[in-house]
Amino acid sequence: MATLIVTRSCHTRAKKRFVQGRTHIQYSEGIIMHKYNIVLVVVVGCWFLPVTSRAQNTNIYPPAPATKLEALETNTSTIIIKGFTLIGSLSINSETVSVTCKEDTDTTTGRKEHGIAVGVKVNDQPEDRMIIDYDEMDSLLNAIDYLSKISWSVTSLTGFDAFYATKGGFRVAAFGSKRGGTIEFSLRSSHMGKGILITPSELAQFRGLIDQARRNLDAIRPK
Repeated sequence: MATLIVTRSCHTRAKKRFVQGRTHIQYSEGIIMHKYNIVLVVVVGCWFLPVTSRAQNTNIYPPAPATKLEALETNTSTIIIKGFTLIGSLSINSETVSVTCKEDTDTTTGRKEHGIAVGVKVNDQPEDRMIIDYDEMDSLLNAIDYLSKISWSVTSLTGFDAFYATKGGFRVAAFGSKRGGTIEFSLRSSHMGKGILITPSELAQFRGLIDQARRNLDAIRPK
């Protein structure tokens, strides 16, 4: 009987050591897997970091200037002279639209650029100014002439939206629906949610301001 008891005791101690050993192995495997997961996360994180940094770096540079006047004004290590003359403005309800002649000069190279600035001011908000190069002014005047004479014959459908946009984001448009029976006109910038509605006579006045600005610039530009 004593021998049997001893045998069972030895068997119990052996089983206990086996369980403890197995537990130790499982615990060690758990530590190894935990460390492996940490290393894997660190490696993957390091792999994504340069990609994220490169993606972020592509957004830190401002867009290229849309016009020659704006491009000249970005020159550095030189003195830039910005000349201007207000040609006139139109009051349209609570909005004001102005036209200003511009002459920019780089004093180091002697380079000059000419054009106009169209300003749109709505109520007490800051004025939104759009730059138009001199070499765009003729096509802008021609576009206003076309839009001011537009008729329902431009399309066989029931409505239309015709517009002209400059490189600097200024847009003049004519639009209408045969159901409403009227053709309307608008001016807007690329920053505005909707355009400023103007009458045909106001569109003609606006064209007159641009034409006057062009003639003023013709007088100072080299022949």
